[in-house]
Amino acid sequence: MRQYCLCLVIGLLAVAFLQSSVMGNNANLPSECCFNYRGRKIPIAKIDSYMETRVECVKPGVIFVTKKGYRICADPQLSWVKSAMKAFDDRDIW
Repeated sequence: MRQYCLCLVIGLLAVAFLQSSVMGNNANLPSECCFNYRGRKIPIAKIDSYMETRVECVKPGVIFVTKKGYRICADPQLSWVKSAMKAFDDRDIW
């Protein structure tokens, strides 16, 4: 019985330590990053807004938000992504 209690206490301490460690690490991470890119072009008419991911993200990315609220990651180096960003920015000026 004594060994059981000791194992239980050690297990609870380990879980508490790991949880605080994970929470502490996540506090420094950006809120949205792209891990995969969409392969196909998104029609500009379907884009409601976009944002670029922060430099802390592993991969650079552009997150397009569609009019239906979907968030789609795209590679910022692709020409269609650059064109879509420019077209959207130009549209916002008017």
